[in-house]
Amino acid sequence: MTISEQQLDFAEKVLAAYGNVLADMEPSFYGLPLSKLPYTITEIKDAIYCMLNVIDNNDPEIIDSLTNAYMYLGQFIPDDEILTVSQALGTLKDTQQATDDTTDIEQAGFITSKIKLRMENNLEEIQLFLSSRTA
Repeated sequence: MTISEQQLDFAEKVLAAYGNVLADMEPSFYGLPLSKLPYTITEIKDAIYCMLNVIDNNDPEIIDSLTNAYMYLGQFIPDDEILTVSQALGTLKDTQQATDDTTDIEQAGFITSKIKLRMENNLEEIQLFLSSRTA
C-alpha cells in the first residue's frame, strides 16, 4: 500500500492528539467519554493502519504501542453511557441508596460487557492486520 506524505502527516497529527488523550486518562473498563477523542474512531484506526504500513517490522515497541492504542479505542463510549455507568456505580457503592429499580445497574452491566467485547474485537482486528503484513 502506498502512503502519501499528506496521509502520513495527517496520521501523525491524529496519533499525536490521540496519544495525548491516552496519556491524560486512566484506562477504564467502565468506559471513557467518546467526546474526549480528538478525532473519530475511524480516523484514529486509519491513522494507526497508516503508521503500521510505514514502520519497520523490527520495531516491536512501536508496534505494541499502536496495537494497544487500537485496542483502547474500545473503551471510548458515548457520554450518556458513561453517565449510566457512573450512576450505577454510585448506587452500588451507596448501600443506603437501596433501590428496587435496577435498570441503571443492568444497563451498566451491558455497557461494560460491550466495552470488553469491543476491546477484544479491536485486538483481533489489529492482530489480523499485523499477521497479514508479515505473511
